[in-house]
This record gives sequence, C-alpha cells and structure tokens, in this order.
Amino acid sequence: MKKLTFLFAFFLIVGVCAQEQGSITGKIMDLEMENEPMLLANVQLKGFSKTTQTNFHGNFEFNNIPTGEHTLVVSYAGYEELEIPVLVEKGKISDVKGGLSQKTIFLNDVAMNKTDKIAFTRSSGLK
Repeated sequence: MKKLTFLFAFFLIVGVCAQEQGSITGKIMDLEMENEPMLLANVQLKGFSKTTQTNFHGNFEFNNIPTGEHTLVVSYAGYEELEIPVLVEKGKISDVKGGLSQKTIFLNDVAMNKTDKIAFTRSSGLK
C-alpha cells in the first residue's frame, strides 16, 4: 500500500510540475516580399539561452517555457530586429505571428567624384 501511495504522489507531483510550463509557436513573414515565409530567421526568447531558427515555412517552436510574460526577439541579416511580447499560460500553446522589414540605410554623406574612363582590352591569348 505504501508503494502505491508513493507512486500516486510521485506521478501527481510530476504532472503538476509539468503543467507549470507552456509552449510558443509562430510564423515569421518577410514584409518586403509580399508576406512570404522568412527562411532561417533567428528567434530568441529574451532573457533565456533558448534560440531557434524558422523553417522553410517560416515556422518556429519553443517547448517547456515557464509560464508568464516573455519577449521574442526575431532577427535576420539586413532586416530590422522585431520584438514580440507573448504570454505563456500553463499547459497551453501560445501562437504568435510577425513580419520583418528590411533595414533602411541613409547615404546622406556620400560624395561621388567623376572618374576617368578606363580602357579595357581583351586578349585571346593566341598570337
């Protein structure tokens, strides 16, 4: 009887502890390419060491995330970084969607000078 009580208590505690976590899934789109899925964008859970990348469909997933409010940081080379707030609830999957825009680069201080024409010749190597 003691073993049965112990096993029941053990599985009850494990089940309760497992429910203190949730999951985050989502999709990241490329806003510059008519909302095409963003391939291999970096997705990080801010304040944690958890990172992942989007797949070919722009999807990502984080499992076993502590409940509470979190922030996802999405980045991709040449695009503006995006922060998405997300609420993780006990035993539930939080679904988020976001889109990245290309970085804007201003070239206010660029000076161009007229250059001399350079003559190019082509050599066939045959003489």
